[in-house]
Formats: sequence, structure tokens, C-alpha cells
Amino acid sequence: MTRTRPPQLAFSSGEISPLLHSRPDYQRYQTGLAACVGFLPLRQGGFTRAPGTIFRGYTRNNARAKRIPFEFAVNDALELEFTDGYMRVWRYGTLVENGGSPYELAMPYDEAALDQLQFVQSADAIYICDGQSRMQKLSRLALDNWTIEPVDFRTGPFRVQNLDEAITIQCSASSGTITLTGVGTSFDTSWVGSLIRLVPTDFSAIALWTGNTAVVVGDKMRYGENLYKLTAGSDTGVNPPVHTSGERLVDKSKGTKWKHISDTSGIVKITTITDPLSSTAEVIKTVPDPCVTDPSYRWSEGAWSERWGYPKALEIFDEHLFAGFTSSEPRTLWASTVGDYEDFEPSADADGSFSYTISGSASLNSGNWLRAGKKGIYIGALGEVFRGFSNNSQQVIGPTTFDTELESTDGCTQAEPIAPYGYPVHITKDGGRVQEVRYSFQEDGGKPLELSLPAQHLGTSSGFEEIVWQSAPHRQAWLRRANGELASMLYDPDEDVLGWARCPVAGGVVEDLTVTTAADTGYDILTMVVRRVIDGQTVRMTEEQAVTFGVIAGEQPISEAVHFFASVEFTPDPATDTFSVPHLVGETVYVWTDAGQYGPVTVPAEGEITIDAPVNRAVVGLLDETHYAETLNIPAEAKDGSSLGRKRRLNAGSGIQLHRTAAGKIRTVERDFGQAERVSPQQDLVPLQVAADLSKAYSGITKTAANTGYSDEVCFRFEPYGGAPMTVLGVVPDIEETGA
Repeated sequence: MTRTRPPQLAFSSGEISPLLHSRPDYQRYQTGLAACVGFLPLRQGGFTRAPGTIFRGYTRNNARAKRIPFEFAVNDALELEFTDGYMRVWRYGTLVENGGSPYELAMPYDEAALDQLQFVQSADAIYICDGQSRMQKLSRLALDNWTIEPVDFRTGPFRVQNLDEAITIQCSASSGTITLTGVGTSFDTSWVGSLIRLVPTDFSAIALWTGNTAVVVGDKMRYGENLYKLTAGSDTGVNPPVHTSGERLVDKSKGTKWKHISDTSGIVKITTITDPLSSTAEVIKTVPDPCVTDPSYRWSEGAWSERWGYPKALEIFDEHLFAGFTSSEPRTLWASTVGDYEDFEPSADADGSFSYTISGSASLNSGNWLRAGKKGIYIGALGEVFRGFSNNSQQVIGPTTFDTELESTDGCTQAEPIAPYGYPVHITKDGGRVQEVRYSFQEDGGKPLELSLPAQHLGTSSGFEEIVWQSAPHRQAWLRRANGELASMLYDPDEDVLGWARCPVAGGVVEDLTVTTAADTGYDILTMVVRRVIDGQTVRMTEEQAVTFGVIAGEQPISEAVHFFASVEFTPDPATDTFSVPHLVGETVYVWTDAGQYGPVTVPAEGEITIDAPVNRAVVGLLDETHYAETLNIPAEAKDGSSLGRKRRLNAGSGIQLHRTAAGKIRTVERDFGQAERVSPQQDLVPLQVAADLSKAYSGITKTAANTGYSDEVCFRFEPYGGAPMTVLGVVPDIEETGA
């Protein structure tokens, strides 16, 4: 028999997969837990209670909602709540009002479109797409004054040019409202609103500019990609015209003036259809004369329309607005002109607009998202992830330099990724894994890293549907699971920290996640839409995750800890014993105060509860009683090698390192093969006198009297007590193996 005290002083890996429970040689095992539910691993090594949530209000009419973050500057972070047909504005947990009522803006999106919305912000404007309708531009004029309108793309983008010489279009004029006459065309109402780009079949009727050539006013000539008309003079002179607008004196000695009339392409927008061979159009960009005098087969139809579909993904990178993936071109992305996010006219200029279709893959599945990163713009498709980059290290991305490279073949869902360290972290196409595409110098390219592997069971048991990043205070991702719970992924590659946890929210179903910066910029605030059944009615609450790091660090008193859900904070002056929580009528609530804990209390119909004594601070909310953390099977050393297969037992006197803990419970768990587990009664982690107020935080080593009989496996289970803060930094068990 051997009696030892093997310490576990770090739990930063959080909950690890049951498939790793027999791998004490594995790094994550050595810092892992068998269960981490409602607790969070810390980068420093311990684990602490997960924050609760603060009730801020309801969604509009308790409808499903999608929230979009809007951050412009310090102390200027908003969340835009989209519901069926409307938008409302939240600012630091409060609805923005206009005239005493919540400000509302009618929106072109119904409930079915909410899950498809993707967006990108540029200063005070947000571009929004859903893959089903025209891209919209949402603009802020003031906190309570916003506008939304379809983006009027007047210069592109365009589909591949028609190559059938038997199908032509001729224009009735170069400007204004004109008639398009087609041969072989099939105009119908689906063309209304479509752009058409026309290029002459030939320019034989307009001579090339030559120097010192006799001309008369009204003559037309072309130079480079531009067409000009002579407005003064009788000789072309020595210098060619190069201006791209207006009228210029080109040769002073000869009085030669040229007016720029067009370049070599024109753009029109179809407004009405007369018949399959005729339509009316508005000229957007002057049509070259040869397209008026003669028909041309060199025409291109707009890429985005009711006829061909609309983009479903957006991103800004290298000063281009990238938009991608329509129903007709599911693997094509388009980039705007540099610095002008609404100019998509095709160009060969280094800073011009361009399109790119991903090819060379065994599959032709659709792209799902775009994300800017350190090494380029990442393109997530159902079956792959690509990286778009400039193939010329001396030039930014442009029409002649854009290229792509395959980074991963695991594919992705439509859930937009995060990129906390410059590389996309996304949910794979099966919905059950989280993967980062990280650049590898050895491979000179991307290398997929499966971040969810140590806790693979969390994705396979209930897939991931959404991911957001909270950079402070803990550097962690939050994931919405299909079962309505949250999962947390603590991730700091520089410290080699990767830790997972499950976070139920007191019976609620999380439907949406958003992260914005707090008003003081000290923390990132996670806000969620939570569906709950309260007093028999389904409601959707806007709940803001509490910030508890200050309590852990000792910067705030423990009375400010918030570990309840849908809670309300009260700071009455003078002290009171009565609190109003009408949003929790019929529910059982607890109260955490500066004098300790009260409850449980059932909220009556009038929504007002009373506790036994007046207090100056109180948090009233729902307690999630499913939270617990459990160690892995505690190892027992043996003189002759492994103790696997031998009975072991925990003795009283094991040490638990606590940090700023007001209260908590500990149990022992015993397991034998083929038998039900045996769980001991709860014991206090912090021994207190009967009826003592929970108003002090304790740090240090406590000894537990918890022990077990001889079993195949033994471990500790930690459980919270009400609203009391609790942090465990280490465990030193007193364990003994039988030797047989």
C-alpha cells in the first residue's frame, strides 16, 4: 500500500473529452477536469464560477432577434437589434429612445432572413447582405436617427461578357433615357433593375488620334481608352488629349480643344421591358457612339440582380469591399475599387475593381463567409477554406495580383468566424468542431488546427451554431450550442492555454450572441438573447453577462459578484429589504447581498419580494443548480508502477487552495466498474459558524474532511453555493492505493 499527495495545481484546460480520461501522459489531461459546468478555467491555472447575467429588457414583442455590434470610437459602442421588419438601438444595456419610446427603424428583413444576415462596418455605415435581396446600407445620422436603403451600385459588378455574336444590343442614344434593341435577346421582367455594360464591337468609324492632323470642329477621335470630340481648332496639334472628363485646351498654339465624351464602355440600367427584344434603360455611364450607330455583341449583364442573385458574404480588406457568393455564382467574389466601396466597374488598374472565381477544387460548393486576416482574406466554403492574397509582395491585392490558396478541406458552416490572433477560427461544416487556420512557416501556408479536439464531446453531443470573441478580461471565445447552452473556449496560444467549459444559463435557451466594448473600454461585454418561459409565457430577454473579474482580482467587494441569471442589481440608499423583479414573476429566485445570501423566494404576481433584513446592495436572479466542476480520477502512486486496476481511497485532510471564495461545497465521487457512482453528501469548503453572514472572501488552503472507501476511481466534485463567489487554484489530495 502506498499513500501519497499528488498535487494538481492547474486546471486551465477545463473540461476534456472522456476519450482522454486514461491519458495522464497528455498535457491537457494534466491541467484538465472531467467536468467544468458553470465554471471557467483561468489562464493562470485555477477555475472560477462563470459570471451570471443581468437583465436589460426584452426583444421587440419578444420576437426572435439578431444583434449586430456597431463600434465607432471610444465610448461609442452600440448593438443593433434586428427583429421581423424592425431595428432598435441598444447603448450600454439601455434602449435608445426617441420621444419617450424606443427608437425603431423599419427594416427590409423578415424573421427568416435574420440567420442569413452578414455585415461589415465602415465608419458610420454598415453594409448588410443576406444572399436573397439587394445589399443594404445602414447609416447613422444620430443615435436616434438612422436610415437604410439599397446600395445603388451603378458601375458594376458584371458577369462574363456575352460571346455569342448572334445576340446583340443596340442603344438609341448615348445618354438620358434610351431604348435598347436586341437581336436574339430574351428580355423579361427579371431584367428590370439590371445593369448592362456595353463595349463596341469595333471602332472603325472613329479614327485613332494622330498628331498634326487636319480636323474640323465636331470630329471624333480616340486615344487610349477614351473618345474625344473636337470643340475648337483645325489641327490635332502635338499633344494628345488624356483628360477623362470635361473640355480641355490641349494645344494652345493651335487653339485645339477636345471634349471627353466617353471611354470605351458604357453602362445602362434597365427600367422597363417592352418585349423580349426591346427595353427602356437609364444611361449611367455615357454609351460610346459605336454602340449607338451599330449593334454590339460585347455586352455584360450585372452580376447582382433578381435574375442572378445577390451576395451573401461581406468583408473589407486592403481597402476593397469584398462581396461574395450569389446563387448563380456561388464561388465568385467581387472586390470594389480601392477606397470606394460602391465602385465595382471592371478595371485593370492596380487599385481597380475585379472579380475572382475559385476553381481547381474537386467540389463546387458555395462560399459561406469572408474574413480579413494577417496573411490575406480568408474565404470559407462548405467544403474548404481558401486564403486570398497578393502574389506580388510589392503590391496590394488588385486585378492582376489576386490569387488564392487552399488552406483546409474541412469546410465550414455559415456562422461567421472570429480572428482573435489574425487567423480565422471557424465552425467546421459538420457543426461539431472548432478549427483555426493558422499560418505555418514550415509549410509556407495555412495549417488547420482543431481547437475543439481536447473537448470533442461538446460538439458531437450538441453542435456549435455561433461563435464570438471576448478579448478581455479572459481572452475566450463563446459558442452557442444547438441545445441552447453556451460553451466557453479559453484560448491563449502564446501561453499554450486552451480550455473548454459548458455554461448552462438557468434553463434559458441562448439564441444570439454579441460582443461589444464596455463604456470604460476595460472589458468586452457579452450580450445574449435568451428565450425563457416565465410564468407560463415565452419571452426573449436581452441579458448582459456580468463582469466578475474585479471580484476575483480583489478590486471589488464580493457583494458585487453576480452569479445569478436574468438578474437585477440594486444599490438602495437608504437600505431596504424589498425589491421589485416583475420580469421573474412565478420564478424561484435568490438574493446575494452585502450581508450574505437570502432565498429561495418565489416572486409573487405583483413582482415584489421581501427579505429578512434591509441591505445596501443586492442581486436578485435565477440560480442554475446544474453547475459543478469535477476533477479527473485522482492518481495513486504505486511502488511497482501503475495503480491502474487497483482500488484506492481518499483520506480526510486533502488540501484545497482557494482564492477569494465566500462559500462553496465539495463532495467525493466513487466509481467501480459496472456499478452506479457513489456521491458523498456535501461539505462546506469554507467552514463557517451556523447562520454566519457570507460577507467575507477567503484565500488560502483549506483542509477537507471528505473521504471515500476503496474504489476503482475517486475524484472531487465542487459545487457553488447560491451567489457566493468561488475560485479553486489547486488540489492536493491525500490518496492511498491498496497494493492489490
